[in-house]
Amino acid sequence: MERYFFNHRDADGQLQIDIDGILLPSLNTALEEASFAARGAVHLADEPSSGCFEIEDSGRQLLARVPYQIRDAA
Repeated sequence: MERYFFNHRDADGQLQIDIDGILLPSLNTALEEASFAARGAVHLADEPSSGCFEIEDSGRQLLARVPYQIRDAA
């Protein structure tokens, strides 16, 4: 198992650093977790927005980005 960190970057470029991370069996599982979090962000949003989750490994190397966009329903 490896520790993966899920940083969040908002539409303004502000970065929230994940200082704890979570232990997961693979990068594929980490991508699934980030996709789940992105779907949650879309579900909870009350206005248009966008951002991305940046997945890092235990060495803090960027492995993947999972972007999301919330559009106005009107």
